[in-house]
Amino acid sequence: MPGPVPWCQIVPNQFIVPLPTHSCLLGLAGAASKRQIFEAMGSAESGVAPSDQMTSQTIRACDGTLLPSKRLAGAKDLQSDASTLFVFLHGLGERMSHYDETSANVNLQKASIAHSALSIVLFDARGHGASSGWEGGGPDQFHWRCLGSDMLQVALAHTAALVKPWAPSYILGGCSMGAAAAVWAALLSPRCVRGLVLYMVPTMWAGRKTRRGALEARANAVRQTDPVRADVMLGAARADFPPREDVERLAVLIVTARDDPIHPASSAEMLGEIFGSNARVISNCQAAEAASMFTLELERWLQTLDLKSA
Repeated sequence: MPGPVPWCQIVPNQFIVPLPTHSCLLGLAGAASKRQIFEAMGSAESGVAPSDQMTSQTIRACDGTLLPSKRLAGAKDLQSDASTLFVFLHGLGERMSHYDETSANVNLQKASIAHSALSIVLFDARGHGASSGWEGGGPDQFHWRCLGSDMLQVALAHTAALVKPWAPSYILGGCSMGAAAAVWAALLSPRCVRGLVLYMVPTMWAGRKTRRGALEARANAVRQTDPVRADVMLGAARADFPPREDVERLAVLIVTARDDPIHPASSAEMLGEIFGSNARVISNCQAAEAASMFTLELERWLQTLDLKSA
């Protein structure tokens, strides 16, 4: 099993909410009081006052890094009966706007509107988008395991949006780097994760060695002119999936292209074998068709889950 995430430390004078679940602490509280408790916890975690109409929060990770996040409006605006939170992380070099209502490719707003029991959250990973506070922290913080820990903290901060925030149910997913982070997050907190959505699965394990060399070369090339970007590249080079024997068997959707060497179909098919009959693997499309295929298959897959019973 993996050791502790190296950069996660308690920051003095910063209130940090423990990761799920909290049901043992709130078992005697009524529904209204439980929601009030979780709204207060979400406010302390994010530094933003709770509001039913809020779509954006900046989450403070346990090392002080600030992670901008966005909850997409659902079928009933934000007053939905969502019972499951779907947290999705972008790929290396991207940001959350690549997947929100402004995206011309993968627009997750459509899935949010189609499923009233689902609340979708996007966020900017450390080293990406408008995130801040991570500068100078070195490359290890960009390991996929660390990003998985960030994903869980973002999920917890948005838990107040659920009908039963004291008993959270999560679907975790992402593209490439984000997909790997989701697998790590599910391993770190398996009790509350219902499923995984993995889009464009990156290289892993033995196949990671070639990709690692290419990323290290890119990091070295910009070390003098852009040391911050070099750290992001180097952290990605050192990252890998959890050991094969540690990967949990969950309901999984995996979509990748057949002709993408950076996100090889072999990675998707290998994960499909590990997750077994619970996995739906789509790997027969071309790279140009991947975004539309992912959007279509995601909507189909979500229909197979009984989200309202979560």
